[in-house]
Amino acid sequence: MRSLALEKEGFTRYSCDDLIEKELAPELKRLGYRGTRDVSRWMGQPYDRRYKENSQRYLELEAKSLAYILNEIKKAHHGNVVVDTTGSVVYLPQRLRNALRKQTTVIYLKTPETIVEQMIERYVTDPKPVIWGNIYKRLPGEKRNATLKRCYPKLLNYRKKLYEKMSGITVRQEQASNIRTILKRNLKI
Repeated sequence: MRSLALEKEGFTRYSCDDLIEKELAPELKRLGYRGTRDVSRWMGQPYDRRYKENSQRYLELEAKSLAYILNEIKKAHHGNVVVDTTGSVVYLPQRLRNALRKQTTVIYLKTPETIVEQMIERYVTDPKPVIWGNIYKRLPGEKRNATLKRCYPKLLNYRKKLYEKMSGITVRQEQASNIRTILKRNLKI
């Protein structure tokens, strides 16, 4: 997580995942869950009955979390701030995305095509909460994991276009370890 590295460099860090998890904590606890991995278990996969309702609730909590963060930034600017959004930030209402772009510089960490296969395998074996929109479409007779593996690259490609459109700066994943230098060069911090 690059946001944690920036926090160590003195940035004030806000994490949508942390706030979502905090909101869900009582429900997660009742289910014997805790942590981001268990938020994924709570949400389910797009083929689970609970997924539609839980993914909608997740997006509502993400919108609430981002609105809170943006309000905190507006109330008391903390100097250098990093907002660690979730990948589904691109599905939030336009007004929130516009406010994020207005109050911050949105950085898109571009994933090289060479590691997409690794990302697919990692998602299938250790899922994170993912909003699929209408990208997940199971073919007749197709096994669930086969559908996930087939549709996940489509999801990444779809989101890539949205991230590029939303971002102010694009940083290749392999450059991310130098994020402080890139920020200094681009933002004069």
